[in-house]
Amino acid sequence: MTERDAPLWSGRFSTPPAPEAAALGRSLAFDVRLGPQDVEVSIAHARSLEDAGLLTADETARLEKTLREVGDEIAAGAFEFHPADEDVHSAIERAVTDRLGDVGAKLHAGRSRNDLVMTDLKLWLLAAHRRIEDGLVRLLRALIEHARMHHETVMPGTTHGRLAQPVTLGHHLLAHAWALARDLDRLHGWRGRASVSPLGAGALATSTLNLDPTRAAERLGFEDRFANSIDAVGDRDVVQEFVADATICATHLSRLAADVARFSDEALGWAVLDEAYSTGSSMMPHKRNPDVAELARAKAGRVLGDFVALSTVLHGLPLGYHRDLQEDKEAAFDAADTLEITLAALAGCVETLTFDPEPMRNATLAEGLYTTDLAEALVKDGAPFREAHRRVGELLRRLETEGITFNALSPDDWTDLGLPDGAALLDADRAVRARAIPGGPSPQSVLQQVDALERLLAARA
Repeated sequence: MTERDAPLWSGRFSTPPAPEAAALGRSLAFDVRLGPQDVEVSIAHARSLEDAGLLTADETARLEKTLREVGDEIAAGAFEFHPADEDVHSAIERAVTDRLGDVGAKLHAGRSRNDLVMTDLKLWLLAAHRRIEDGLVRLLRALIEHARMHHETVMPGTTHGRLAQPVTLGHHLLAHAWALARDLDRLHGWRGRASVSPLGAGALATSTLNLDPTRAAERLGFEDRFANSIDAVGDRDVVQEFVADATICATHLSRLAADVARFSDEALGWAVLDEAYSTGSSMMPHKRNPDVAELARAKAGRVLGDFVALSTVLHGLPLGYHRDLQEDKEAAFDAADTLEITLAALAGCVETLTFDPEPMRNATLAEGLYTTDLAEALVKDGAPFREAHRRVGELLRRLETEGITFNALSPDDWTDLGLPDGAALLDADRAVRARAIPGGPSPQSVLQQVDALERLLAARA
């Protein structure tokens, strides 16, 4: 192996790595996507070296020009990687040194791959965060628009997957929207903790070269610089938190997707999927399958797997950098990629979804939806709730025994129950209007929630 092909750290060793050892440690296949970030971080570091009097202005300019050329070649797929390139970081530095000689060899002064890699990864995650946030906002707006349009559309709400009480479609959709708004808030909080530059921490104890990590952080757009160099290179909580937030968000998307699939089931007929977001069957010509919703439902398991894998790698590691930490990237990349594409597909699916209010209203004719209203009407007349609950339950048992419905009850039957106007309570529009407290399913409350969510999104713009 020539000196040019040897790893950066080869001076300490008399023999090259065993081929299988090199293959195990080679991360270029997945960390090559950090190339753009590595170029920017290297340029910022070169300017720090210039500030410290270790590079001339001409040397810094030459380094920046060559770094950008290498970055462009990698982006275009024209860059020639060598067998000794363990990762994209060493590949870029090797190429710059090949082209600039001693000037390129000066670039690594005062830095380690430990702080370089973490700085690159943070910048990549911050960029992915912005795309994910945009996807969340798009999906939120689609839910808000449907909720506004259907703030009076009645439907049966369920618990345990069984009929429970009447709600409005707008209220149901906004339940998903509020969950996604919390995801947005979580990611916003993560961003503040993530926007801390590790550059300058070195391998773990900074350097003696009088570099300024605060200035480097400013150049890279971070809000702050590291407070402790060991923590800066050895902790991956910012990656773990990102994947945890992605897991929670993917879980919310999965639940929304489950409702999309259920609502568009022909047996219910509550919604129709746009053809662009459904697929056919290779055997059954009539099928219109909710594949986007089904895949979005499943992706939560994949992102959860990323979180479990990453957490398993991180737990129990002593302070400082360990090569175990190389395994953080694939989990982070996969979680971000999966969440981003799922958000885009599900947002398009929801945007183009068409709801049919008539079968929803027909489903509210199920009389069991109104038993709570009957019991609460008795409470308003002074009955203790347990007594009211028992009386309505006994009436239900009688109806089941006799094989009749509430509609078969005579005015005397209602009077015997203590509710002369009980039949009037069996109405979905009345039931949702009666639940007009903030956060409830009434049309008024739905529009209040819509306004609140709109204000939340406007404040983040």
